[in-house]
Amino acid sequence: MKKFRFQLLSEWIINNYNPCKVADIGGGKGLLSYLLNKNDFKSTVIDPFNQTLPEKYKDLQGKKHKVLPTETVPRINEEFRTEMANDFDLLVGLHAHGSNMKVIESAAKYRKQLILLPCCVINEPIIPKPNINWLDSLEEYAN
Repeated sequence: MKKFRFQLLSEWIINNYNPCKVADIGGGKGLLSYLLNKNDFKSTVIDPFNQTLPEKYKDLQGKKHKVLPTETVPRINEEFRTEMANDFDLLVGLHAHGSNMKVIESAAKYRKQLILLPCCVINEPIIPKPNINWLDSLEEYAN
């Protein structure tokens, strides 16, 4: 299901949130933002690496969709900074390595909704304690 993670998460967000301004932190090529924006959300990719949308993708039913070369999503080609959260209603970190703790801090500081699915510890300012899972370390930090 890894290749459908953007489709699964977009479907979940669409079913659980009203359209709002979304920060897609570490959003890479922007497929999550693209799918949300097709459903009346206003999603912006925040990622220091400027990438183009994929040329095609499959939906959850396996149907193929082409993305026109002229289609884009709003982007901020910078590393995520805490104050950026103030401009959004929902912060999403699906693969936000190096930003997970900043996303947690931002959500708390600006009282924003947060969906964080951390993948790894790359470039994070903490090192998980021995015998403690990375997710548990982040949960402890968030509390």
